[in-house]
Amino acid sequence: MKHILETKTIHASGVCFEKKGVLILGKSGSGKSSLALSLVANGAQLVCDDRAHLQVKNKILMMTKPPSLPGALEVRGLGLIKVPLTTEARVDLIIDMELTSDSRLGGHKMELFGVEIPCVKGQNFYGLSDAIIVWSKYGGFLDL
Repeated sequence: MKHILETKTIHASGVCFEKKGVLILGKSGSGKSSLALSLVANGAQLVCDDRAHLQVKNKILMMTKPPSLPGALEVRGLGLIKVPLTTEARVDLIIDMELTSDSRLGGHKMELFGVEIPCVKGQNFYGLSDAIIVWSKYGGFLDL
């Protein structure tokens, strides 16, 4: 039996890198598109920019681009730019651009629509895009 939640739209951007989906949360101007741009420049594919459709399928949180949005990345000062796209990705990591990390070690999780997903507090996290790339390429987090 498939467990599917109706699609919900949230304010977020999403990319897929090395078959791992990264959902980037934050208010306007928090750096979502800048982080997505940095990841795309390093080989990621854009799933969605500014808004994301989220849906739970078989206990897996999936993200897609709302049909009304262009398949492009909006870069402040440049406008919409063409980037590599993918239509859908599972959400394996959440980056919250409004939260500042208060600890040296991670281990934070966020629950979205009943699915618990690792979450990184992205505000003032220098080297964040590099950390995401390394996480994507080499297998994720250690449980400490």
